Amino acid sequence: MKLYEYKTREEYVATQIERSRAKTQYCKVFFSDVIRYKQLLRVHLAAQHATRAVKPLGPILCLGVRSGAEVDLFRSVFFGPLLNFKWVRQLVVRWDTTTLGSHKTRLARILGLGNGSLRDGKVIGVEIAPEVNRPDIWIGSFDELPAEWAGKFRVLYSNSIDHAQDPERTVAEWKRVAAPGAYVILAFTPNQKSSAHDPIGGMGLEEWEQLWKAPVVFSNTSDNAVGYSEICFQL
Repeated sequence: MKLYEYKTREEYVATQIERSRAKTQYCKVFFSDVIRYKQLLRVHLAAQHATRAVKPLGPILCLGVRSGAEVDLFRSVFFGPLLNFKWVRQLVVRWDTTTLGSHKTRLARILGLGNGSLRDGKVIGVEIAPEVNRPDIWIGSFDELPAEWAGKFRVLYSNSIDHAQDPERTVAEWKRVAAPGAYVILAFTPNQKSSAHDPIGGMGLEEWEQLWKAPVVFSNTSDNAVGYSEICFQL
């Protein structure tokens, strides 16, 4: 692991806000990825609870969400009734061809955002840039989450963990808000260089496994729609 050293906490926060603002319009999460996550997690849960019905996987926490498009993706895939149909899943995967967050949000709204409103608590996002104004997105740093979230979430997702200032602190904080048996899904660029924008560098599947010290549910280096590597832990 290679870690960029900031002079102060304030420098880190300001740098990450600036970086997030510059990338607000982009969302590198695709419907094909989230559909695959749901299928893999449900298969794993079914194997663990062979004699019992599998409860819905929620609530879900997405960390580093920028405009919030990935929150809409997770809500529509995990809780939206239309995506229970195979032909709808195939259609939306065919339509989802851009990294523009606004396009993905429109698709999610067409499909239905799931049962309930944006305030239903099924999927919550975390974003450091203060301009985002949505009732389902909490504004703040993802290594300083609300105290009342302890043990709350059954699924955590992020493709922004490489933005953490202190990886051990961040992992400990995410574990704190995870429910017993929760799944943590990370998508990341393997072995990228450390920089002020992306403080954590030199990480691959083995390095993330050593840092999290949790059982691996699945991992890959080629399945993600934008070429990220992925690893999923169960806590």
